[in-house]
Amino acid sequence: PFTHIKYKSLDLDLWHPDIKISKKFKLKKTNSLRILHSFYDQNRDQDNKNIKGSPYIVDAINRLKSEGFLVEYMFINNVEIKDMKYYQAQADIVVEQLIYGWWGSTGVECLALGKPVVCFIRPSFKRFFLKTFKEYDTLPIIESDVNNIYMVLKNLIEKPEYRIQKARESREFAERHYDIKKNAIELEKMLLDM
Repeated sequence: PFTHIKYKSLDLDLWHPDIKISKKFKLKKTNSLRILHSFYDQNRDQDNKNIKGSPYIVDAINRLKSEGFLVEYMFINNVEIKDMKYYQAQADIVVEQLIYGWWGSTGVECLALGKPVVCFIRPSFKRFFLKTFKEYDTLPIIESDVNNIYMVLKNLIEKPEYRIQKARESREFAERHYDIKKNAIELEKMLLDM
């Protein structure tokens, strides 16, 4: 029978919504919602194509700001990977990408931190994934693309209860699927059964 290794695993004790953030990493208090997106710069373009859709995300955030919404674009640069979680934990909304079609490390980490994660999921990838890996019955990702990112973000801003619900679903999903302790036990069993 077909089997697979759950390769996306985190220590959920370290990646937790109530993570302790030292003064060194604390951002200034704000009344604005922080929208985190790691901009995909020109140095990482593939065939002059920005696979994250960063300009669309930044444009949507700027449009929301111009309309009076209390939001700010949270850009993290020159931060050591081991410290990234302290900044991710201070975001209110995370936008992974809008073009590639699946989420990566940022999405996994921010789901574990209990953040609402926005991402484009290619329909064919989603169908294959849910059909092939039966343990996944739902995905907590808030789906978006370059055409509707403004409306998706506006909805999250205007509906705090929805934002809170998606944050809770994110953490629950991580607990079910990304817990390194559970996944290590499953991997060990799989290897012993071979």
